Amino acid sequence: MLSQGTVLLRICFIILSVTSFGVLMENRPKAGILEIIRCLVFIGVYKLGYFRSQFFSLGYAYEVRHLFCVC
Repeated sequence: MLSQGTVLLRICFIILSVTSFGVLMENRPKAGILEIIRCLVFIGVYKLGYFRSQFFSLGYAYEVRHLFCVC
């Protein structure tokens, strides 16, 4: 069972992701900065353990994918 804080954090991240994708699709000037912030937030929250997957091998895929987003 997830705590209320974890559920709230996941919902906020989903809202940030949808907002970031919308800004990217509209080609706004600050879209790149928002996407970098989203990727950094994901890496930080993932390292804290809030977005851990039940499948161990997927953990490395998430980290590598978001690391390339930042670079």
